[in-house]
Amino acid sequence: MLKIRIPHFILLTIVLFTTVVIGNILALPPVAEAAGFMGHKKKKGCTKCHKQQYKSWKKMRHAKAMKTLMPGEFAEEKIKAKLDPDKNYIKDKKCLKCHTTGLDKGGYSVGNKKKMRSFYAVGCEECHGKGKKYQKVKNKYEQDDFPRDEVIKAGMKYGEKEVCEKCHNDDSPFNAALDPKYAFDYKKMLKKGTHKHFRLKKHSPRKGSEWLYED
Repeated sequence: MLKIRIPHFILLTIVLFTTVVIGNILALPPVAEAAGFMGHKKKKGCTKCHKQQYKSWKKMRHAKAMKTLMPGEFAEEKIKAKLDPDKNYIKDKKCLKCHTTGLDKGGYSVGNKKKMRSFYAVGCEECHGKGKKYQKVKNKYEQDDFPRDEVIKAGMKYGEKEVCEKCHNDDSPFNAALDPKYAFDYKKMLKKGTHKHFRLKKHSPRKGSEWLYED
């Protein structure tokens, strides 16, 4: 049998090249980080600083958005909307786009258990934008007295009506045409569906949003 000898310097070059390539691949940030999402993880996500909001959110409708997709849940409403009450919609992306956070954009991903835990239901960043970029801006201000226009420029959203209407619209099977009770009331939904709003120590309520802090 003919044996081919490869010079040592070529073997060394191949090994070094392979090591560099693999190292670069491993060094790439995960999709969620590259996309800018933080998730509501307790140690590294939004919850780390916003514990009150998180506790409040867990009691609200947005936190329970995934439950509505499960078989047997809200059966009467589903029948009225011509949906199968016994069907499991938990993996239906037509539903998940409005029942999760950052679906397939670095956030929620069907089959990825870690992401499914961090981005289940309608969480912080679905309403407030991807957090990694604007969190870097906040981190520059130790006293938490960051300029609002600077974090907005970095992608921060403050629950604007336009953000809500991406899902609360006539494309939803539960709309005002089906039943007037599903008509989107921005102020009511922002108070009852998201989380309680707590006054910030370094910032007064934004102009026009004072009503959010009234009991």
